[in-house]
Amino acid sequence: MQPRMKSPLAILPDALKALLAVDKATEASELPLVTRKLVHLRASQINGCGFCNDMHAKELKKANEKD
Repeated sequence: MQPRMKSPLAILPDALKALLAVDKATEASELPLVTRKLVHLRASQINGCGFCNDMHAKELKKANEKD
């Protein structure tokens, strides 16, 4: 399967800072951790980022979520 776009981090190197800031801001919300990580995983799937897919899947497994 071909990714629909290049990695956003390859196109915009400063994007990682923004993504980390958004993640940090959502930590203070009432949104459960698992819900946030599922959103991250889905966004990674849509973007076709294998590294991020793997990272977020591991985070969910660490939070005792099933495949």
